[in-house]
Amino acid sequence: MMEIIILSLMVLAIGLMMLFSGRWTKRNLLFSIYVPDEQQDRSEVKAIQLKFRNRTLLASVVATLLTGFMLATLSDGWGMAAFIIIIHTLIIVELFIYSQSYRSLKHLKEQEDWMKGKQMVRATDTAIRNDVHVLPAIVYLIPSGLLLLATLYTLFNYPEIPERVAVHWGMDNKPDRFEEKSLMTVFMPAGMGFFTLLIMMAISNATDMMPLKLNPAARKASAAYEGRTRKNNSYVIFMSSMIMALLFSFIMVQQIMMPNEDLPAAFMPVVLIGTFLPVIAGMYLQWKADKDYRHAAAENDKAPYHDDSNYVLGLFYYNKQDPNVWVPKVSQFGMTLNMARTEAKILAILFILVILGPLLLIEFLSK
Repeated sequence: MMEIIILSLMVLAIGLMMLFSGRWTKRNLLFSIYVPDEQQDRSEVKAIQLKFRNRTLLASVVATLLTGFMLATLSDGWGMAAFIIIIHTLIIVELFIYSQSYRSLKHLKEQEDWMKGKQMVRATDTAIRNDVHVLPAIVYLIPSGLLLLATLYTLFNYPEIPERVAVHWGMDNKPDRFEEKSLMTVFMPAGMGFFTLLIMMAISNATDMMPLKLNPAARKASAAYEGRTRKNNSYVIFMSSMIMALLFSFIMVQQIMMPNEDLPAAFMPVVLIGTFLPVIAGMYLQWKADKDYRHAAAENDKAPYHDDSNYVLGLFYYNKQDPNVWVPKVSQFGMTLNMARTEAKILAILFILVILGPLLLIEFLSK
């Protein structure tokens, strides 16, 4: 019964998320259509929103009830198949509902010529790119060198490795799975390590090629923020690469130094601290950069999301005077929720349900 309830709630949560896509996700945007300020409170516009909301609610409720019915009456295999089919069908139906709202609003806009006498200008400045760079790829020779030394050490001492090697350890640091000695089992950590470093280096360099999005009203502060953010991210990625290289190196070398033995008592705490410390440091540096930028940008750009007093702990945007559910992030990439709006709180809960739902289900089924 609990499985049916959890899966049905997941369908409902996925369906209700579409409700928020039709709101003002960015200033003057509704159903992906630009709507001038003077048109936002029109009865015709409100009617299109209401129709979208009612149809989405109906589709979500019907899909939820149908999911519960199918799971209760069908066998486990067919029930899960029906669950997956219903989710995909619901998404398709709601995309169709969204497209209908888009076409209705577009027709109204074109029919009444809302853009008559208006001009929209978009400008870009590429000169700053010469001053914004992340850590060079050559620094990744350091973790690569460490991993290479560990690989060579393991290769030269390959005969000393026992014929049965531990390949997995539990949280108690005791080996709980073994494999027969082979080139695959012994050098798998090296392959995983070099692949991880390659991915990390690619991600770091990719941040250097991402488009710059500067705020024209606070160009200098925006440019400084872009450079600071990209450098912070590249530092975090590099530190994570170093930790991964050390971890994979240790996994290889321990096969020679302490074969099939318990790992040191401090191993798991060190791994956990080493994994999360760069992330926490990166989050702090980004939080500081965001606050500094908001203070600088607020001098010329009076947008409410640049006012630091509208943030709780400097992280969560909270402004009762702002009617928007979504507002642009300080970085100009993506959006963040205005947690003062009831819709934003509901959406945050739905996100959590969708993320935690499968974990709760797995935990329940494992008992």
